[in-house]
Amino acid sequence: MSIFNETASNYIQFISMVFEVVGITLAYIEIRFKPLADRIETRILNDESRIKAFAYKLIENKLSASLITVFITVIFFVEIPYLVGFYDKVIPESWQNTEATVIWSTSPIIFLFVVLIWSVLMGDFVAWLNRFSNGHAIGALGVVVTMIGLLGDSYQAITILVNK
Repeated sequence: MSIFNETASNYIQFISMVFEVVGITLAYIEIRFKPLADRIETRILNDESRIKAFAYKLIENKLSASLITVFITVIFFVEIPYLVGFYDKVIPESWQNTEATVIWSTSPIIFLFVVLIWSVLMGDFVAWLNRFSNGHAIGALGVVVTMIGLLGDSYQAITILVNK
């Protein structure tokens, strides 16, 4: 079992493409539509305390804490082994439909958790980017998001070279 797996590479390519498109769009908004970028940045920074209060309430809520636990369990014991290709050798061919059902049924949990984490961290991250970019936090955010997408593309390129 190799870290550079074709299956994982294909899935990461879809994810990294989304990051690249979103990042380039944010950078474009910063360059071409500066008033809109300033409004987005101001809105994120103004809502930061409200979002943090909401996040703390969610963390204290037993249902959200249970969803976070389920998410972490699903990611580390279902999604990551699936992306690496572990299930390709363990699960028989007759179970492929069950495997796909389990993977796709965990997607809402993953989406919910990502939205929760994003809402908690976005205000702090934009404030941190604003210290370095001097009023161009949305463009800097676009560059950072694009770089995350490029990491996925780098993984795919390494996978192609290793499996050549």
